[in-house]
Amino acid sequence: MAQYEMNLRDYWMIIRRRRLIIVASTVLVALFSFWFAKQRVPVYQATAAVRFEQSTQLSGLLVEVLSYSSADNIETQVTLIKSYPILEEVAKRLNRLPPQAAAGGAVRESKAYWVALDAISSKVKVTRVPNTSILEITGTSTNSREARDLTNAVAEVYRDYNRQQRNLRVTEARKFIETQLKDVEARVKRAESEVWAFREANRIISPGAESTVLLSLFTQVRGDIEKARQQRTELELVQARLARTDPNASERVFIDTTNPAMQRLQTMYSELLLERNNLALEVTERHPRLQALDDRMREIRVEMRREVAAQIAALRTREEILNRQMGDLLQKNREVPAVELTMQRLQRDAKNNDDLLALLKAKHQEALIKESEKIEEVTIVRPATEPDSPVGAETLNTVLVGALLGLSLGLVLAFVQETLDTSIGTIEDVEAYLEVPVLGVVPHIDAHATVQRILERRPALAQMDPEALLSHALLITHFDPKSPVAEAYRTLRTNVQFARMERAGKILVVTSPTLQEGKTTTIVNLALTLAQSGQRTLLVGGNLRRPSIHRFFGIEREPGLSDILVGSTPWRDCVRTVADILMGRFEMEDIMSAPGLDNLNIIEAGPVPANPSELLSTPAMAAFLRAVRD
Repeated sequence: MAQYEMNLRDYWMIIRRRRLIIVASTVLVALFSFWFAKQRVPVYQATAAVRFEQSTQLSGLLVEVLSYSSADNIETQVTLIKSYPILEEVAKRLNRLPPQAAAGGAVRESKAYWVALDAISSKVKVTRVPNTSILEITGTSTNSREARDLTNAVAEVYRDYNRQQRNLRVTEARKFIETQLKDVEARVKRAESEVWAFREANRIISPGAESTVLLSLFTQVRGDIEKARQQRTELELVQARLARTDPNASERVFIDTTNPAMQRLQTMYSELLLERNNLALEVTERHPRLQALDDRMREIRVEMRREVAAQIAALRTREEILNRQMGDLLQKNREVPAVELTMQRLQRDAKNNDDLLALLKAKHQEALIKESEKIEEVTIVRPATEPDSPVGAETLNTVLVGALLGLSLGLVLAFVQETLDTSIGTIEDVEAYLEVPVLGVVPHIDAHATVQRILERRPALAQMDPEALLSHALLITHFDPKSPVAEAYRTLRTNVQFARMERAGKILVVTSPTLQEGKTTTIVNLALTLAQSGQRTLLVGGNLRRPSIHRFFGIEREPGLSDILVGSTPWRDCVRTVADILMGRFEMEDIMSAPGLDNLNIIEAGPVPANPSELLSTPAMAAFLRAVRD
């Protein structure tokens, strides 16, 4: 098929041409949707809303006992609602468990038990309202009341289960604290008894006094040792600084010390240094006075080194004395009686037990308060109500959706059928298939509409025979020359004339593959347009099976072409002119209204022969065509 760009009009033409399959598909799918909507079992849904708020008011030891894991959040609650403990309690309330449950049999080992729980689980859906702590529980059932009861049962069981688990933890924490409290009270009494018994047995009035004194002395001596060591280290650094082989005479020496002699030397050194710096601005380095100042400064540095060495030696002596005192204190500490150490251990144990007992008593009171509060983290915000109508049971909506799907399917099938259609339907297809140009396109002639237009112009023709009037309507180029069809015939005439400029020829053959395709109407109107343009035209009726040209003009059919071919009549005697047409169905007004009709000559088919095909293929036909062409 020819390929060209399609527009909206082309698509609309395809839809009109394939409208039957589109309508059929739409109707069939809509009917199926209606049947499906009627056959479907109605399903009801009921929704309840619950709020989950995790309690965070506990503190201390109770929090450690009752704390939730990090995964205990809203998403966990969504999964918990459909857990088997809750589903089992729901099944019990709704009497969905197998009969052996009442007899106390091994229900969880039976297949019917799990089938009942799975059936309830498949009917329950839990979703979280976005950005809230609200959970929506939706129950589905074929019975509206059952959907309501199932949803409310799940919400209530979930609330009771959460309350039971939460308060169960508080109760278990209280019992644990009470058990620990009894043990600690016994240990406290036993520790106090041991302390008093030990003090009476060893006659201890003020335990720990000697150890306290020794510890104080030990700390003081150790601090003195560290202080002496630090001072000695600083003086050793100063000594190393003063012992440099080539000291800078202009460098100032500062030593942080309380020694009067060292302070006096530092003062003298600073004064000499200041005097030297002032003198250096006036004289050179070789000046005798400047050299005398440098010598004096070196002597003071030597004295400072001796003084520092003396202080270092004194500090080392002090460290040795303090270390000996430290050793004596350690020896005395080892000699502290074991009774006092044992007494301190007993007192420490007694104090720890007292502290633990006070903590447990406080937590026990807190647990009693929490247990009396009856913590509830789940609240039913909106209970489920009995639904009035099933879900998705609107027959009209189902039919409309089905019709829409059917329309879409019909459009797809229509375009598929159009794509698979290989018939010739466009001018491009004709030219591509026959490899010849299309000279014109003639629209369909609406005979009744043409008759109405002719009668409007010439009312007198209303008295005419209907068959003759219909023939006038088919001669549209003569009786309705301003119509689009007449213009199409004139366009065909012009295209034929242009074609004759490229290929010389006077003989035009008009034919068609089958009957009733309009070849007679086409050849008659084409002959009229050629004659109207001033060309001498001979219209030959070559249809020897069903001749019909004579009916258009009201002329005699015989003699005609068949007589010419058999040689019984010369062809000139068979020619009909405008005079014959005037004696037929045309009137003088018809002849005068369209000039050029005198250029038209007609030879009809004549009598119908027994062998039309053989007769048309004889040499007489070729001789006749040459004669009339010349």
